[in-house]
Amino acid sequence: MAPVQIGSDGQLVPLGGPVVSGPQPPPHGAPATHGIRLSLLIDFLLQRTYHEITLLAELLPRKTDMERKIEIVKFASRTRQLFVRLLALVKWASNAGKVEKCAMISSFLDQQTILFVDTADRLASLARDALVHARLPSFAIPFAIDVLTTGSYPRLPTCIRDKIIPPDPITKAEKQTTLNQLNQILRHRLVTTDLPPQLANLTVANGRVKFRVEGEFEATLTVMGDDPDIPWRLLKLEILVEDKETGDGRALVHSLQVNFIHELVQARLCADEKPLQDMYNCLHSFCLSLQLEVLHSQTLMLIRERWGDLVQEERYVPAKYLTLSVWNQQVLGRKTGTASVHKVSIKIDESDVSKPLQISHEPPLPSCDSKLMERAMRIDHLSVEKLLIDSVHARSHQKLQELKAILKTSNPSDNSFIETALPTLVIPILEPCGRSECLHIFVDLHSGMFQPMLYGLDQSMLDDIEKTINDDMKRIISWLLQLKFWLGEQRCRQSVKHLPTVCTDVLHLSNATSHPVSNFSKHRLYIKLTRLPQYYIVVEMLEVPSNPTALQYKYSFLSVSQLEGEDGPMCAQLLQRFKPDLESLVQETTTGRGTRPGSKRKISGEQVDPEPKKPKRSGEMCAFNKELAHLVAMCDTNMPLVGLRAELSNMEIPNQGVQVEGDGSSHAIRLLKIPPCKGVGEETRKALERSLLDSTFRLQGRNNRTWVAELVLANCPLNSTNSKEQASTRHVYLTYENPLSEPVGGRKVVEMFLNDWNAISQLYQCVLNFSRALPEMPSYLSLFSEVRLYNFRKLVLCYGTSKGSSVTIQWNSSSQRFHLALGTVGPNSGCSNCHNIILHQLQEMFNKNPNVMQLLQVLFDTQAPLNAINKLPTVPMLGLTQRTNTAYQCFSILPQSPTHIRLAFRNMYCIDIYCRSRGVVAIRDGAYSLFDNTKIVEGFYPAPGLKTFLNMFVDSNQDARRRSVNEDDNPPSPVGVDVTESPINQLQVQPLTMRGVYPPLTSPPPNYHANVTPSPSMMPTQSPGALDPSSPYAMVSPSQRGQWPGSPQVSGPSPGARIHGMSPGNPSLHSPIPDPHSPRAGTSSQVMPTSMPPPRKLPQRPWAASIPTILTHNALHVLLLPSPTPCLVPGLAGSYLCSPLERFLGSVIMRRHLQRIIQQEANLSIVNSNEPGVIMFKTDVLKCRVALNPKNYQTLQLKVTPENTGPWSQEELQVLEKFFETRVAGPPFKYNTLNAFTKLLGAPTNILRDCVRIMKLELFPDQAAQLKWNVQFCLTIPPSAPPIAPPGTIAVVLKSKMLFFLQLTQRIPVPQELVSIIVPIVYDMATGLTQQADIPRQHSSSGAAALMVSNILKRFNELHPARQGECTIFASVHDLMANLTLPPGTRQ
Repeated sequence: MAPVQIGSDGQLVPLGGPVVSGPQPPPHGAPATHGIRLSLLIDFLLQRTYHEITLLAELLPRKTDMERKIEIVKFASRTRQLFVRLLALVKWASNAGKVEKCAMISSFLDQQTILFVDTADRLASLARDALVHARLPSFAIPFAIDVLTTGSYPRLPTCIRDKIIPPDPITKAEKQTTLNQLNQILRHRLVTTDLPPQLANLTVANGRVKFRVEGEFEATLTVMGDDPDIPWRLLKLEILVEDKETGDGRALVHSLQVNFIHELVQARLCADEKPLQDMYNCLHSFCLSLQLEVLHSQTLMLIRERWGDLVQEERYVPAKYLTLSVWNQQVLGRKTGTASVHKVSIKIDESDVSKPLQISHEPPLPSCDSKLMERAMRIDHLSVEKLLIDSVHARSHQKLQELKAILKTSNPSDNSFIETALPTLVIPILEPCGRSECLHIFVDLHSGMFQPMLYGLDQSMLDDIEKTINDDMKRIISWLLQLKFWLGEQRCRQSVKHLPTVCTDVLHLSNATSHPVSNFSKHRLYIKLTRLPQYYIVVEMLEVPSNPTALQYKYSFLSVSQLEGEDGPMCAQLLQRFKPDLESLVQETTTGRGTRPGSKRKISGEQVDPEPKKPKRSGEMCAFNKELAHLVAMCDTNMPLVGLRAELSNMEIPNQGVQVEGDGSSHAIRLLKIPPCKGVGEETRKALERSLLDSTFRLQGRNNRTWVAELVLANCPLNSTNSKEQASTRHVYLTYENPLSEPVGGRKVVEMFLNDWNAISQLYQCVLNFSRALPEMPSYLSLFSEVRLYNFRKLVLCYGTSKGSSVTIQWNSSSQRFHLALGTVGPNSGCSNCHNIILHQLQEMFNKNPNVMQLLQVLFDTQAPLNAINKLPTVPMLGLTQRTNTAYQCFSILPQSPTHIRLAFRNMYCIDIYCRSRGVVAIRDGAYSLFDNTKIVEGFYPAPGLKTFLNMFVDSNQDARRRSVNEDDNPPSPVGVDVTESPINQLQVQPLTMRGVYPPLTSPPPNYHANVTPSPSMMPTQSPGALDPSSPYAMVSPSQRGQWPGSPQVSGPSPGARIHGMSPGNPSLHSPIPDPHSPRAGTSSQVMPTSMPPPRKLPQRPWAASIPTILTHNALHVLLLPSPTPCLVPGLAGSYLCSPLERFLGSVIMRRHLQRIIQQEANLSIVNSNEPGVIMFKTDVLKCRVALNPKNYQTLQLKVTPENTGPWSQEELQVLEKFFETRVAGPPFKYNTLNAFTKLLGAPTNILRDCVRIMKLELFPDQAAQLKWNVQFCLTIPPSAPPIAPPGTIAVVLKSKMLFFLQLTQRIPVPQELVSIIVPIVYDMATGLTQQADIPRQHSSSGAAALMVSNILKRFNELHPARQGECTIFASVHDLMANLTLPPGTRQ
């Protein structure tokens, strides 16, 4: 064990440093022991165990069951013993630190003992053996005296100083002087020595002379003295040979080789008589051999990587020569047999080794260009590829010169030239010629073959040209002739590329052999005008004999036709030649002659330039054929006008032909007369002809397919308010898009123009009649309407008090009838026009009698009624009947004629509204037949009390009201009714002095259509079965159910939704608390007329409502406008606003529902009553009377009387009556609400009284200020209720237990979002317990609220147990409203 010591921390550490990890050498004299890591030991044990388990898994399946058990027991025993030993070892290892410390102390003590014993032995041996004869030397007295006296030791040997201390260095001045002297010696030596001329590039500096031979070497020499016999000393040698292509920047000569050459040259300098000459020869010879080797390596790389077989190595002799061959045609596969081979040789001149590498060519290079020759004979760049390129460049120039000589022979004025940068022969094909249009013939530097290139030429043709001129250069003349025609065709194509054309070389014509088109030149081009597909321009290209580089063009105009439709063959029709003089052609087009049939015109080809010029550079317009572009543009512009002129002539419409306008920039066709239109009077036609000043056709747009017809008219019969229509003349522009399937300017355009002219004529006749009636127009119509726009195509009239509504009248040519469009303008823009309801009827009426004055009168009489009708709700609603998922429309608006509007209420009741003059309307029950008022229209039911209800809105100023009421008491005569006794005729209004608009009120019934026959059994009015032709509904029999316009099976139109669909179970409909989210919430400024007299008691007659009731527009507005329910305290009125008519009809429906519910309920029994319109029934303890409120007929009232003196108080009965009037029988008039209330009436008295007390809390929440919640008694299941039944169904169930729903709304003093919950409550009549219905909740927040409600009710039942005969419903609910407190964030 190594020596140890106690460290600073009290631990034992080895002597000399801390304990290091890793195996320690064993102590001296002790046996070597090696430990093992505990983790490794555990790993070994696990591996062994896993291995044995694997072996068992493989071997045990082959043994018997007993053997398997024995082997498993043996394995478990062995493994257990191993791991027991391991456990003991681990436990021992936990205390190994103390044992180790003791071992270290023991080892330290043993080591100290060994050291002490060894020290004693060594001292004893030294004393006994070495020190026996030891003596001291004599004292050095002289040295001591020197040191003590002088303080120094001068007697050291001098050799020590000479060998250790260096001498002093020389100064800089001495160095410079020595170097200058050495420079003089070197110059003298060079002057007196035979110096080769190649070493003339030398430099003497710093005692050295530097010889530099570019591209070979650089040597630095000096001499070691001034004696002439002292040899030269070579200080530095550098080889300058470089391979920039394959060397990768590395040195070509290794440093060992350089050292060897250095020693060789130094030996030559010492031994030779001409040392410098011999040095140059030696180094020059080495550098030339190195250069030749570099060129050889470049050749191999060139063959391997780039050139391949294009260059071949003929022979290479190191340090002598290198021969290469190029343009070997036999190797390239161009020829067979003997082929010319061009060789390049690079060699060292053996006769004069001082020369550089020599270049020779076989065959010799021609003396074509001195610069090319000079470049091909030099190799100073040391690049074999550049040498080969310079060589083939010179030979390529020679080949191009031969080809140019052939061209010069055939064409003395040839302008081809050779470019030397890249061996290219540029040959102009067609002069003047752009650079891109020239034929470029290159020489492939690798193969020596000609390669032609021409922009736009097909590659296959280029390949043919290449093969031909490489085989025989003279055949290029024939190719130039073909390329000339090809280039001429390309110029024509490019010249019309920006124009709407399609070019083709071949045109298949069925009559090509018999037509003059067969005489065309074989070099021709057909140019199809895409906008005029039946026309072609043919370009012929002819040679000019005097100039091989010029072409002559001839232009022709060709017309074709399709024989069998669009896909059939084409047949040539007309062929015309263009004139050769372009200037006269331009003048003709400016004077409007165009391309007239029969004219022959030609245009000569391009002018031949007498002096050939060099091809123009790119960017110059040398290839643009101006004549052809002008011809195409002229035909494309003029031919549509020519075609239109021909169509006008075919249709016998006189015109002035094609005219030029302005400065010749546009063309037009002016009509002299437009044919008269059918269906227009002679007077109107003559007036329109006098007004028409000009009619002109023009083309517009870039596509030449848009025609604009300009009409100039004067003497406009109407003055509009439009600022643009104040001039004396009006310009009307008609635009036509020519169909793609027809030629431009065809018959279709003329037909569309005549249709528009017919529309102008029809509207002009209508406007002319209107202008004549304007002087007699009533003043109220003048204030009501104005002419906003009349541009001869449409008439726009604005009407209304603010002129915010508009009607547009136009003639539709496709349907041959007037079309009316309604809209809004000004501040009302974006709103709906109220007359959209009767738009179809107005259009039918106007087409039957196009009278603008009559149309304005109808609009005036119907605007106010339609504004009121538009406010009726037409959106379907859910939950109105027993089928809660079926939507029913509240009001269906069914127009019968412009002045007859039918209103269907929930497909049960029908109201007919007739708009009359002087601001009145006539209203009757539409359920009665118009032919016989004793018959009922199938599908509708008469509305009892309608006549009495409507009479409440009759103005007291109308004298006819009393007579109409008196007639209700007398049945009509079976024979008929005298027309003069009509209620309308009793108005005694002065007749209107109007013509052709309305009859006076004192005349027989005001009817807009004379074909409606009055009914003999009633007041004459329009019948839905005998409608005028303007009505969209056909005449049907009243017995044909399902086809009648007012039948419940037919849903009426909904011109505009006034309210959104409401939830069938919204508890707010039964609550006096206004719901801010209710769609009908709000207050109305409309109130009942103050001048209305108190209603009178009228006898009920079933036929009374069939006689119309006359109402003013204001009364109709009050009748149909949503308003609060009258005669109710605002706090008790519901939040659902509806009109008085809806409240009346809804109350009538609820009364009808009540009769059916009483018959179905076992707890209710009907009581006969002699009062009309009154329903009386009774329960076990109560007698009830239900009737309409006699004051307004808008609410249904309940009168409750107890059968005997019982526990009922007068206050409770009043609460029950108010709850019925405001929460049950009121809007939105739901069947299930009424049914649920009747079930409550049949409940036991104690239960009903508790429910009434809850109703009191709902109706009068302010009387219970100490409560935290407001309550609402839900008669139908709300949407947010627990999932017991579908929303809208009856929420009251009475059996052995009673189930009902309450909605609790938290009272919050600060305005914020209301918190409300739905509480289903079950009352057990047997036990008297009131508890919450155990229904699973869906939301966690509602579940928490339900749990709190259930706990409060359970606690109440525990504290207040029910007594016999006592109902705990109200007490439990009251306790719940007082004690329920929800945590923040809880919502229902």
